Amino acid sequence: MTNGSRRGVFTSLFGNKKAQKNQNELCVRPPYHHVGYDFLDHCVTCKDTPCMNACEEKIIVLSAATHIPYLDFTKGGCTFCEACARACPSGVLSLTCNDEKDLHVKAKIDIIACMAWHQSLCNSCLDACEPRAIQFLGLWKPQIEMDVCNGCGMCVGICPSSAIIIQEEKKT
Repeated sequence: MTNGSRRGVFTSLFGNKKAQKNQNELCVRPPYHHVGYDFLDHCVTCKDTPCMNACEEKIIVLSAATHIPYLDFTKGGCTFCEACARACPSGVLSLTCNDEKDLHVKAKIDIIACMAWHQSLCNSCLDACEPRAIQFLGLWKPQIEMDVCNGCGMCVGICPSSAIIIQEEKKT
C-alpha cells in the first residue's frame, strides 16, 4: 500500500481538519526560491502554472486570494525532486539559488492529538519520514529531532489523527 492510498483511507475515516487549518495559517513556498526576499514581489504567477504541473507530488497549489503558489502538505510532502525549479520560466524557483533540501519549516507533534502518545499502536509518521527525523521513545512517544527535520511535510497528511503540524523554523 502506498503512502498516498493509506493517506486517503485514514483521512476519509478520520478527517484532516486540523492539518487543513494549520495549512491555511502557514504559507510555505515551494523549495528552491531565493531566501530573504518577498516571494509575492517576484513570482509572476505564470498563466499555465508550470511549477504546479511539474510537481510530482501535486502539493503545489495556488492561493485563492493571491494566485501565488504554496505547498499544501495535506496532499502529501515535498520530495525535493527539483521539477518545480526546472519548470519555472521566470527564475523565481532556481536550482542555483538554494540547493538545500530544507524548507525552513519544521514539523511538530501535538501530543494531545497523537494516537501513539495515548498508547495506540501507530507509526504512520515514522514510515513517512524519509530523513528519519521522527524517533520513538519505546512504542508510544514519537519525538521529532529538529536538526534532522527538513520540513518536507510527508508526515502531515499521513497522520490519521492530524497530530502533526508544520510551523516556522525557530532561529537560534
